[in-house]
Amino acid sequence: MSTLRTLERRARWARICLRACALCAAALGFLLLRRLFGITCLFKFVTGISCPTCGMSGAVLALLEGDFSGSLASNAFALPVGALIFSFIFPELWKQKPFLCAATLILAGNLAYYIARMALGVI
Repeated sequence: MSTLRTLERRARWARICLRACALCAAALGFLLLRRLFGITCLFKFVTGISCPTCGMSGAVLALLEGDFSGSLASNAFALPVGALIFSFIFPELWKQKPFLCAATLILAGNLAYYIARMALGVI
C-alpha cells in the first residue's frame, strides 16, 4: 500500500512540475514575441482592442525593477491576477470555496477596472 501512495505522490509532483514548466514556457513565448517582433499583447495585435489585462506585462516588468508605483500605474490588478495565474500550478486550490470566492472577486474587480479604463480612454 505504501508503494501506491509513493507512486501517487510522485505523480502529483510530476503534474505540478509539468504545469510549472508550461507556465514558464508560456512566459518565455511571450518574452520572445515581445523581443523579436515588438508584440506586447497578442490579443491587441490580432483584434486591435485592448485586452482586460492591458498593462499587465508593463506592471510585472516594473515590479521586477522595484518600481511599485509604476506597476500600479500600468495595471493595478497585476499582483492579484498574476497570483491567480500562478495558482494554476496547484489545481487543488481551485477546489476550495474561499479561494474560488477570492478568485471571482479578483476577476470581477479586474473586469470593472478594465471597463472603467476603457470608458475613461486610458487604454
